[in-house]
Amino acid sequence: MSGTLQATVLKDGASSTNNITLDASGNATIGNNLTVTGTTTLTGSISGNQTVTGSSTAASFIPTGATVPANGMYRSAANTLDFATNTTNQMSISSAGIVTGTAGNLMLVQGTAQASTSGTAINFTSVIPTWAKRITMAFNGVSTNSTNNLIVQLGVGGTYVITGYSAQTTGIASSSGASSSSTVGFPIYSNVATYAWSGVVTLQNVSSNIWVASGVLGNATTTALSAMTSGVISLAGALDSVRVISSATGSPADTFDAGSINIQYE
Repeated sequence: MSGTLQATVLKDGASSTNNITLDASGNATIGNNLTVTGTTTLTGSISGNQTVTGSSTAASFIPTGATVPANGMYRSAANTLDFATNTTNQMSISSAGIVTGTAGNLMLVQGTAQASTSGTAINFTSVIPTWAKRITMAFNGVSTNSTNNLIVQLGVGGTYVITGYSAQTTGIASSSGASSSSTVGFPIYSNVATYAWSGVVTLQNVSSNIWVASGVLGNATTTALSAMTSGVISLAGALDSVRVISSATGSPADTFDAGSINIQYE
């Protein structure tokens, strides 16, 4: 049986006429603004703006469409499960299970660790979502073949920014210390090729596209040494990439020869 029936439904207490369409398999499609009260069993998938009160059982009772409900759960065109209050999407669950909300991400998402055993740059390009407000970079025994400082650089649109940083680093040993500043990135003190650095650098959003960095790493291969970094940069757009190089000029120079690096964002 197929065809279209006219049905009287209630919308906010007022009667109105709406269509119920039956397909050849007997499945019913009910138009928007349907109010169901009492003990109700609903099967199948229902679309539109329905209100159900009382005791109800539903198979996939998840309204779909572009209209955000005033208060409720729905599935967006992007195939995410969304939750709305006051006609505003407040939280989403992606098909990958990542939960985001209006105040930012509700989960700590870990990237894929990259070996820092070769090459002149360790890149995490175009992988950071626009909602990310904090990025944690984890260094595991990272070493290069020469004496330049390690440099953390941020990227916009997959292009790395190599100017405009106001940053500094300090290396402290048991009997001495040394400091340097940088405008090409957030520096991590390193002046010996055999140093292998382990620790964390945190990138924190202040507001808009302003980011600050802070971190402490340590070397324990040949000399007990700590390296601290801090700084700030105002980007021209949303941050979506980070990389680590070893350089005095802002362009990749020294070659990595040990360790690994990973990122987490939230």
